[in-house]
Amino acid sequence: MSKSNTISRRSLLKGGVTVAIGATSATLFLPNAAFASGEIDLAFVPKALNNPVFEITRAGAEDRVSELNDVNFRWVGPTTTDAAAQSQIIDDLVVQGFDGICISCNDPAALMPAINRAVSEGVAVITWDSDSPESNRLTNVAIDQEAAGKMAGEEMVKRIQSGKVAILTGTPGALNLEQRRDGFLAGIEDSDLEVIATDPNFDDVQRAVEIVEQRINAVPDLAGYFFEGMWPFFADLKTMPQLKEFVANGGVCVSLDALSGAVAAVEQGYCNVLIGYSWYGFGTSAVDVLVEYIRNGVEPVDPMNSDLFVVDESNISEIAELDRKTEGRW
Repeated sequence: MSKSNTISRRSLLKGGVTVAIGATSATLFLPNAAFASGEIDLAFVPKALNNPVFEITRAGAEDRVSELNDVNFRWVGPTTTDAAAQSQIIDDLVVQGFDGICISCNDPAALMPAINRAVSEGVAVITWDSDSPESNRLTNVAIDQEAAGKMAGEEMVKRIQSGKVAILTGTPGALNLEQRRDGFLAGIEDSDLEVIATDPNFDDVQRAVEIVEQRINAVPDLAGYFFEGMWPFFADLKTMPQLKEFVANGGVCVSLDALSGAVAAVEQGYCNVLIGYSWYGFGTSAVDVLVEYIRNGVEPVDPMNSDLFVVDESNISEIAELDRKTEGRW
């Protein structure tokens, strides 16, 4: 993140310190030191409210906020994936006086101006999952997206070495999904697997289900399917009989994410492998990062990547039991 020397309205209101420099004076913004004991207002902005993958991050954030003193939390986002709407939300949150914002970006370039405006006003901004790395945000709380995609590709190659592969993606332009795809392609580059289609579902669960079923029907000799996210597994699994038959007949399905629906998909034979990480941990970590920066001026490391793990036939019983015991909060 590049530091701004702009003297902002927000810094004057919430922590400005005036110092004399020769015959002039200037207001320097010391990150929140002047209001360390006051209430902190945080807002999380997901890509879209209609994508249930973000709800577990919301749960993590809300659980962490409930353990803290004088921290308020708001969850606000566009109904569907819309970078312009996210930009307007950020501007509105700044006007409303929020101290910290955590956003999952639909488009890194489109969100950069709004993020930078917020930072120039003294707001602590971080991203989670999907980054805007050229912006002035503090850090990205996420995973190594390319490494996750590469793990997915390598897991597929362990099971099949040749044939046609389809990719299911979300909204075009999302940086995290592009990075996952790049990693996946690197993971299969030494095999004879051929990617024949990349289908966007625009983060719409029902559309994802329809795409998967139609793609399998349209390509009878499909050998592998890579889901850049677990969109279809938020639906009733029984609505995807073609996918279950595909896996039963030797097709390989590998998906990012290991939330409850995806765990059930492996248990019930709709998917072979998951590349998992803690969406719940994104929420708890993001709250901690923002509070530490706002209250104590602690600069976070950048990026803050969570560990990756594989879920397959070797550990699905253990993972499923953990998921049930924690109600997905792990």
